[in-house]
Amino acid sequence: RQFWSRRGAHRQRSHKALGQRSMASMLGMEAHTGFFVKAIFVGLFAMIGGHMPFRCYLYSGAGLALWTLLTGGMGLTYDDAVAVIAALVMARAIPVVFKQLLTLAATWPLALTFPYASQILPKYNISEDQFFNCDGASDEVAEKRRAALVSLSEKWKKKYPKCREFSEELKKMISDLRFTSARCFPAFNTVVNSYLDPSMALDRTDNVDVVDFDGNSSMDISGSYGVNVCGYEKYKEFIEEGWEKAKNKGLFLGSLDKTVLDNISELRKVSGQPEVSFHMSGTEAVMCAVRVARFNKKKKLVVTFGGAYHGWWDGMQPVAGNERLPHDVLCLKDMNPLSLKVIEARKGEIAAVLINPLQCFHLNQSPPSDPVLTTNNRKVGPTQGYKEWLHKLRTLCTAAGIVLVFDEVYTGFRLHPRGAQGAYDVKADIVCYGKTLGGGLPIGVVCGPKDLMARGDARKAARVNYVIGTFAGHPFVMGSMNAFLKWLAKPETVKSYDTMHTNIDSFIQTANKTFKSKNYPIELTNWFSVWSILYTEPGRYHWMFQYYLKDAGVNLSWVGTGRLLFSLNWQKADFDRLLERMLVACEEMKKGGWWDPPVANIKAKLGVEIGTAVVRNFVAGFSSHC
Repeated sequence: RQFWSRRGAHRQRSHKALGQRSMASMLGMEAHTGFFVKAIFVGLFAMIGGHMPFRCYLYSGAGLALWTLLTGGMGLTYDDAVAVIAALVMARAIPVVFKQLLTLAATWPLALTFPYASQILPKYNISEDQFFNCDGASDEVAEKRRAALVSLSEKWKKKYPKCREFSEELKKMISDLRFTSARCFPAFNTVVNSYLDPSMALDRTDNVDVVDFDGNSSMDISGSYGVNVCGYEKYKEFIEEGWEKAKNKGLFLGSLDKTVLDNISELRKVSGQPEVSFHMSGTEAVMCAVRVARFNKKKKLVVTFGGAYHGWWDGMQPVAGNERLPHDVLCLKDMNPLSLKVIEARKGEIAAVLINPLQCFHLNQSPPSDPVLTTNNRKVGPTQGYKEWLHKLRTLCTAAGIVLVFDEVYTGFRLHPRGAQGAYDVKADIVCYGKTLGGGLPIGVVCGPKDLMARGDARKAARVNYVIGTFAGHPFVMGSMNAFLKWLAKPETVKSYDTMHTNIDSFIQTANKTFKSKNYPIELTNWFSVWSILYTEPGRYHWMFQYYLKDAGVNLSWVGTGRLLFSLNWQKADFDRLLERMLVACEEMKKGGWWDPPVANIKAKLGVEIGTAVVRNFVAGFSSHC
């Protein structure tokens, strides 16, 4: 005890002597040590947030070394050293905090709120006794709707017996079909599905029509999820040509042949890039592009824009549909000046900016679909100034050393023979293709320059970037792709794009004039060959229109009237026939009372329904825990 007592007294005298010699002590910093310690911890927290392991060790090590230098080498007191370190920490933390606040301001709102909203928003059902008058309709209107639904249901039982039986069996085994059968606003699904099954069992395709098991022919505007650009008959030709090229090779993988070299040559012309990588889907193509960008730029962040879909990979899907939200993706507001500032400010962290040009049609929104149609709240249409926005991004990415990636899985060959690059006259650093490029077979392709496509580090032997796939470059796929690319290069093919766009514009104008003259509350809008149906008046039953379209002989995908597609083989007679069928569906919607004006305030009714369901779920959860 005497030893430690004398040692403590000696240390106090030493510190006092050192304090007299230190500059910080003369400023009286020891009186504010508590504040400086708090400042250090606040600054460190700001800098290591989201990156605890590595940065924590880095800053702790640097702080320890600085502490030793200040107190040992420079002779400062502990209080003075704390003040100096606090000043340095805050000097580093302030710009970091600024960047984080700037990023927060530019982030797409749903990317911030969805993780919490998904845990709160309830799944609830509107019972059948409330189904027909949940918009405040009179008993007379409700009964008219009930009779219309029963009538349509009985008609479909006779019209689609084989399709119905086939669908019921498949739903027992395929969860995808159960998911896509829910085609209206979720609260209505239970009642609607008890009456109607919109699933189609396909027998064959015939030009712009599809024929089901029961022999019913429907005009297809689903576009097979974006694949059908050329027309179904063309894909039959591509597949047959592909099989002729591949049948003598069989299942031999890992080698290249002349067909692959021909494809690479054509893809270099289309993409404007010297190197090509083959994959089996558009999602895989995006995975490859992001991975090589991060690897070769040695930076981890990737920028996407609000509502854009880049495949189902959980590493690049920041909102709905992904439980593992990625923390190395910045989902920013599209066409927003703040987003440009974030990219500029964080260029040292950002490897790539990923663009899906389809967002021009529904800017800062998820893809439109009937399952989210609560009233006339669909807002889609081509966005003015999008071309200029892409050029601004191109200029910024070049100056900042950031890879500009175009996800052309959907838009490639749909907008233009060279995709969005050709339509908007802008060149990306890396381009992803998929869907139609395979000539009817599964495909994913990435095109880029040699320095960005590299799979290994030129200086570090152990630093390797694996991007591989067993079936990449499959002979059959390469054969059908070759047939597609040869067709694409023909002058008459290029000309057919202009013809298609002219026919679509004419159809949209004629249809809208007709709908308006007949007082139907719908309006069509398009972006190249992608189009959608807007509803001009409030109503809770607009999603019913897809069922009457099916009944009139029009085939849609599970997103209903949200996203529709035309292909290059549509002729004027086909557009005229489609309009006739749409008018039949409109008349049935009106006759059934589905478009009668709502009496109640739809937003208020929806708020009450959701609020009640939230409370019910909370009580049920609380009771189960008790």
